[in-house]
Amino acid sequence: MTVSAATPAWLAEDLRRIEQLLLRSASESAHPLVNEPSQHLLRAGGKRLRPALVLLTSRAGEPGARETDLAAAAIELVHLATLYHDDVIDGTQTRRGVPTAHSKWGTEIAVLAGDYLFAQACALGALAGGDVSGILARAIGKVCEGQILETGSLGDPARTVEDYLETIGLKTAALFSASCDLGAFTSGAPRAARAALVGYGESLGLAFQMIDDLLDIVGDPRVTGKAPGTDLKEGVFTAPVLIASGRDTSLTERLSTGSRDLDDVMPFLERTGALEEVFDLAAGYGRAAYDSLEGLPDEDWTAVLRATVEGVLAQVERPTAA
Repeated sequence: MTVSAATPAWLAEDLRRIEQLLLRSASESAHPLVNEPSQHLLRAGGKRLRPALVLLTSRAGEPGARETDLAAAAIELVHLATLYHDDVIDGTQTRRGVPTAHSKWGTEIAVLAGDYLFAQACALGALAGGDVSGILARAIGKVCEGQILETGSLGDPARTVEDYLETIGLKTAALFSASCDLGAFTSGAPRAARAALVGYGESLGLAFQMIDDLLDIVGDPRVTGKAPGTDLKEGVFTAPVLIASGRDTSLTERLSTGSRDLDDVMPFLERTGALEEVFDLAAGYGRAAYDSLEGLPDEDWTAVLRATVEGVLAQVERPTAA
């Protein structure tokens, strides 16, 4: 979550504190060859959305606990670790506008750096105590399950949208819902509030991934940090491509032959209304996230949670069918 003038002062301060904890956790080795790749993506920036969700949802209980800080840093380290592994699997050359770890240090070191960050996250979870380690472990398991499903479906244009939703629910939404669960748990939030916030996180995560998949197609590379059509080129067929393929079998045939150029595929996406439909799906999950907050106090932290939904959806203008 980018700190802006609209960010509450307490959240900006909390995020600065978490940033320092992240840097310390990723640089505990005595060897530069461990620390440098482990800190690489951390220093490249990022929204820090997941730790922000931990901090925000902790306001449903008693905020400011050391356990909340540890959980916030841990979930971001898990997220970073998955990016290292994703980049190796996908062969991605840039991330957040910088070379990926494997393109800079090699595949072996990149994979091990990701493993190191997983281990550091688990260590923070153990320090936090309670069910923090369990929440983290279950989330990691879901992310790995989702990545396996996605890898197994590479290059398959006949994959269903339902399969896609299951995959992003595991690969992306699981960390969002875990972030909200960690904030609520470590602050001792009431059970009903905790359940509502977990539901918010899951819906937000689904909307976030769909918008991210749209950005991979129509986004500005100066903003996204990667070339348009990266997923398509790598054989990761996301919702827009799957919907268009289901509506026009000639696209299915084209993709089956290995034709994955965005310029060739874009006319199909526009003509079939696939981009428009994916945006509407994302907006629907955004509304579900909004609805999950009903019954919670109308305070600055819930206002930020609502604004987060709006910010996610605002990254892309609603497309219109050609």
